[in-house]
Amino acid sequence: MKVLCRTLFDITATGVTGHFKPSRIPFADAAGSMIYNETDWNRARNQQRNWETLTQLLQLRTQIFDLSIPVTVNGSWQFEFSTEIESLFAVGADEFAVLHSDCDGVPMLAGLDEKHFLTPSLVTTGAQQNIWFDNLSINN
Repeated sequence: MKVLCRTLFDITATGVTGHFKPSRIPFADAAGSMIYNETDWNRARNQQRNWETLTQLLQLRTQIFDLSIPVTVNGSWQFEFSTEIESLFAVGADEFAVLHSDCDGVPMLAGLDEKHFLTPSLVTTGAQQNIWFDNLSINN
């Protein structure tokens, strides 16, 4: 199953992990942003933390593969991934019920590059929804 995930949270994959290391300054993170000081480091680290949180949620029940790097599109971040089992996340007619359950209410870091006001957690349904999943396999 090939899945598109979209979120309003900044999940830029910066590659910045661990604590601030002044000896590494300055450098460009994996997303191409320059890190000049501890503030830049912490911002890039928080973007990476959101990315790590989301990928860990996706891997609670299976190994994902063909994971793409998130890109920004019209004020949201999106990426694709695949699983081996087609209906892995389905319950009844909702093909992503398990992902919705796993993700709903999980804390995320807001106040990065988001274009929208967000509550600091994933919301999978309703007016405040900030994460969506689409099955790309049915279109191929």
